Amino acid sequence: MSVLRSISFEADMRDAILRNLHAVEPNWRWTIPTHSDEDCSLRFSRQDLHTSSIATADHSVNIGAVARRNMARVSIYFVLTGAMEIRDRTARKILSIHANHVASVCESSGKRLTIEAHSSWLAFHIPEPTLRRHFEDLTGRPFMQEFVLPPTNFCEGDGQGLYQTLRQAAEDLSSASPEERPMLAKAYQQLALAKLFAKTPHNLAEAFRRGTLSDAPRQLLKAEAFMRENLSNPITIDDLAVAAGCSPRALQRMFRSHRGDSAIGILCSYRLAAAHGAIKAGRTASITDLAMSLQFSNPSRFSVLYRSAYGCSPSSALRFARDEGKMENAESDER
Repeated sequence: MSVLRSISFEADMRDAILRNLHAVEPNWRWTIPTHSDEDCSLRFSRQDLHTSSIATADHSVNIGAVARRNMARVSIYFVLTGAMEIRDRTARKILSIHANHVASVCESSGKRLTIEAHSSWLAFHIPEPTLRRHFEDLTGRPFMQEFVLPPTNFCEGDGQGLYQTLRQAAEDLSSASPEERPMLAKAYQQLALAKLFAKTPHNLAEAFRRGTLSDAPRQLLKAEAFMRENLSNPITIDDLAVAAGCSPRALQRMFRSHRGDSAIGILCSYRLAAAHGAIKAGRTASITDLAMSLQFSNPSRFSVLYRSAYGCSPSSALRFARDEGKMENAESDER
């Protein structure tokens, strides 16, 4: 089991701030203007949850950073004062988060982060596999798109509840005993993710509402659990019906009614999501082998389905993942 850490520091010199930031967030190459020593202070704290973390900071100085590599991590930034800007060189997009607003950022190589002087912010860092697994556990639906929370005023409406939960979690964990921390961390992570999906205006909100587990029959949930546990094995509708404890015809009706697709269609979506995760994480060397391992007997058909779901071919996604890996290795050699 990983150790849940609590980290905090205060620094009032440029070199000390950079040294500490590189230690707590090594995937970012941090910078501070060289003329900033006259008014240069930063207070930082981080609390690890079960697999995610909460970071808070306030600082008097301008801070910049460039992501070194893909982290498969989503960061939810609440800006209390000041402002931050994230530039995505690949998508050629700029995301600006102003005071009293929250937005999500996928941490990928080359992204540039700029935070104004006299800013205060809270960040909720979530590994993408944790986000994916929680969405699928809550809804029974495959996680088919990257999570996007556009800039939203969190002082108004439901976003405030997530912010208050994260603040309370950070406070409770900072004073918890070593025996209490694991239990509190896991409970707060589950609560925060539930509020994130249910109470913020993200791009998966409609899919979340359609797939909430309270609306789905128990037999359907059993069938979907069986799917997720057997993505690499051949599965028929009869296999799913046995796992669900009902007839194939009844199971098909449940899927059409509650998921808007056939049971085999949903199974295909789960397999595509698994393929996407394997490609992004660099866990495959061959698209054909990956397709076959997930029971896609026709690699060409797999490519068509993948492009339809994710907007690019699996071979293009794999090339991009390899290029990112080469960049990461080159940077490691330089260091």
